[in-house]
Amino acid sequence: MIEREVEKVMREVYSQITKEGRTALKEINLTPPQFNLMVHLYFCGPLNQTNLSKDLYLAKSTISGIVERLEKRRFVKRGKVEADRRSEIVILTPQGEEVIQRVIDKRVDFLRKLMMDFTEEEKEKFLELLTKMKNKLPEYSSAKKC
Repeated sequence: MIEREVEKVMREVYSQITKEGRTALKEINLTPPQFNLMVHLYFCGPLNQTNLSKDLYLAKSTISGIVERLEKRRFVKRGKVEADRRSEIVILTPQGEEVIQRVIDKRVDFLRKLMMDFTEEEKEKFLELLTKMKNKLPEYSSAKKC
């Protein structure tokens, strides 16, 4: 069954890309859960801690601790919701965005090395097929994007 092989190859490639990006995390002393929270804010925008807890499958107390540590390092800040001043949201700061960009840049450099022997046509076809797969996610995935 080819789907099993596709899953295995995608998992191995994803794992290595993730490990490459994590070298940047070690340089700035960030844990993977801290980084995951920051990435989620980067792509989904400001969220309250309850939604972060649900989206990241972490206990509210764990989210609270992560937010507190990231806030001390000025990677995130807490803000109020305009419509309900009692509600608090977590916002990624420009310093936090810079960290995300640094990790993405490391991952892109690694991908560039992996694809060094691909022709431009192969790169374009590869992207086309991955995009086609990604576009099917809403139809078949039970996980919400943000």
